[in-house]
Amino acid sequence: MQHSHSVSGSTTFNKGHIHHFGEVTALAASGVPHFHILKGISTFNLSHDHAYETKTGPAIFLANGLHYHYFQAKLQLEKGHIHYISGFTSAD
Repeated sequence: MQHSHSVSGSTTFNKGHIHHFGEVTALAASGVPHFHILKGISTFNLSHDHAYETKTGPAIFLANGLHYHYFQAKLQLEKGHIHYISGFTSAD
């Protein structure tokens, strides 16, 4: 069986603005040590957006048997600057 997680948030502030992001991770096997690939494109702001791709950390288990993952990424250079994202996936 496979599963995915959702993520959403805002980038770091740079060059006077931020971007938002929201994606679903790639599928990964359930019930075994695993990670997910996360890739997407930030929202469009000030005539540009930023692509990103990263791998989550390992599963972090909750008392109820669900789990989530930490992620972080450096977004692609656009318009002479970058942004960063980090956070946790949904618990599934």
